Amino acid sequence: MFHVFPSAVSKKECEKHLEYCIKNTKFREASLLSKGEYDVESNSGYIDPKIRKTDIGFIEPGSKVDSISSDHNQVNELAWHFLELANKKMFNYKINSFQPVQFARYRDGGHYDWHQDTSGISPFGDSRKLSLTFSLSDPKTYEGGHLEFYMGGKPMEERHAKDIRKQGSIVVFDSRDYHRVTAVTKGTRYSIVCWSVGPNFV
Repeated sequence: MFHVFPSAVSKKECEKHLEYCIKNTKFREASLLSKGEYDVESNSGYIDPKIRKTDIGFIEPGSKVDSISSDHNQVNELAWHFLELANKKMFNYKINSFQPVQFARYRDGGHYDWHQDTSGISPFGDSRKLSLTFSLSDPKTYEGGHLEFYMGGKPMEERHAKDIRKQGSIVVFDSRDYHRVTAVTKGTRYSIVCWSVGPNFV
């Protein structure tokens, strides 16, 4: 179950956020977490490029005292705004907090195989409820790198696939849904990812 905001952010704003994120992100190779974990900032994960091959960094919200903190906040607040908006429009989940925005770079065969962002149950009493992906790159600058949702063996509707791929498009989905990013075969795909957290599904 997902909701798409096609081209919700202008090309100019996308380029601004992209430039900022590239300049201020210390990339590291993304890891996979042990079953049941959902804290993507944890260093307890393991690397398996057969399942996940991408570089990531995190954009922590700041104090707005300087321009860097202000830009940090703009990126986070943009993601949080659309998570809240989609929740009101479609999901109506109880949300307690938002996790810091992740900036992802897919290149040279970068991909992420079928996975869930959460099982919906965490030993800490809360889990990810909604996930968000914001496409920063112009699709003309890369090939492959399609965000896809598992539809029970049926292909996604073409209009959804096209809307999700547009620069500036934002898609919000249930964190329990299986999804993947297909391999980038040319160029580089940049995206922002964020999650909302709330009480475990029961």
